[in-house]
Amino acid sequence: MININKYKIKLYKSLFNNYKNIFCIKRKKFIIYSEEELLRQKILLFLINKKKYKLYNIKIEKKIFLNYNKYYKIDILVNNNILIECKSPKFKINKINFYQLFKYSNFLKINYLFLTNGIENIIFKINLLNNKIKYVKDIPNNINKHIFY
Repeated sequence: MININKYKIKLYKSLFNNYKNIFCIKRKKFIIYSEEELLRQKILLFLINKKKYKLYNIKIEKKIFLNYNKYYKIDILVNNNILIECKSPKFKINKINFYQLFKYSNFLKINYLFLTNGIENIIFKINLLNNKIKYVKDIPNNINKHIFY
């Protein structure tokens, strides 16, 4: 079972406005607080501390172009093998979220799909040879310590 909420993230008050901010260790800058961003940062800590992924193998809000005039942002991409989509805890995960994730994975040929709102965690493993999808309880630990891209 994945417990993302055990990771605590410090909020900072901006000196320039009244916004709360979160420091992103990957992007190395302050990001304006949102529940989705808070969840994204907790997952980042989970990936680094529990699953032992290296920061340089994780991409945050990566842009992908599925057609010529429109791009989409992937919340988290790990080792080009795990696609993670974060939703606000205010919203229940639904079919539209799955369609979004499967559309991205189909384009990128991803093995693991992880959809979370911080309360519900749903993970699928896709066999790329036969396109069979299987529900799994967790994502794999980092086994290849030196993937660069």
